[in-house]
Amino acid sequence: MHIIGELKDQKMAEEIIRDLNKKGILAECHFNSENDIFILSLPTEEFLEEARDFFRVKLGFKKPIAIDKEWIKIKSLPRGETTFAMIIISIVIYLFSFSNMGEGLYSSLFIGKVDSGPFQEILHGQVWRLITPIFVHLSFLHILFNMLWFKDLGYLIEYSFNKRFLLVFVLVSGLISNLLQYFVSGPQFGGMSGVLYAMLGFIWVYKKINIDFEYSLPRFDIGMMIGWFFVCLTGMLGPIANTAHGAGLVVGIMGAVFQKFSWEKIRLKYFSLAVFFLIFTLAVEGYKLGGRYYILLWLQ
Repeated sequence: MHIIGELKDQKMAEEIIRDLNKKGILAECHFNSENDIFILSLPTEEFLEEARDFFRVKLGFKKPIAIDKEWIKIKSLPRGETTFAMIIISIVIYLFSFSNMGEGLYSSLFIGKVDSGPFQEILHGQVWRLITPIFVHLSFLHILFNMLWFKDLGYLIEYSFNKRFLLVFVLVSGLISNLLQYFVSGPQFGGMSGVLYAMLGFIWVYKKINIDFEYSLPRFDIGMMIGWFFVCLTGMLGPIANTAHGAGLVVGIMGAVFQKFSWEKIRLKYFSLAVFFLIFTLAVEGYKLGGRYYILLWLQ
């Protein structure tokens, strides 16, 4: 016997049993004379959680928020030291932005200055600027949501592939997303979003190609992130580094496709999807800029 709940009210107990039976859940009710209560139960574990949720809602309690099994597995992973270190770096840099040296610090971490020539600072030895924009966040919500996603996706990649893989992955996806954003809209941008979209694309497609891979992301979350990508592209949310998002997604998908080099049908499918995301992003951003990509200023 698998207990759903206990009640003293016989009428309510019988009503719940009837409602559950109408839903196709064969529940039973037994009276315990020792405690003077009615015990509602199921003969098997099948539908047990659904029956318990119905029981709680019927009594006026809120239905508990269900957590996807995929997230339960991911959130049970041990802390990834490389992931954790990058989160700390991002937070420290953000906190420094409130100090007197904040403006100067951010200026030294952007890929360049507005009034500088192409790669001027980098060509003068400030090569860290190629990657450091990923650690720059411009608001509390910006860093909060980025770090929450980065923690889970980073732990997953670090645990499944090792810390060296994660470090290279972040550096490559950060570098490419930073460069493409720079070419399109100029040097004043920041955030981990490009890397996050690379992680999302990698985990999503890697699981599609390697079915035996233990971890995956819920469809809802993949759909939400892709939906957010297109919403941001509309420009309704203000200036956002959309090219970095698109470039990161492309890097992640390509990383999964070329983990093992072969042109099987499913890899070709996601390769084509990556090309679509890249071309579509560049086209939309170019349209919003009236064709005035930042890189064209260098040719004048």
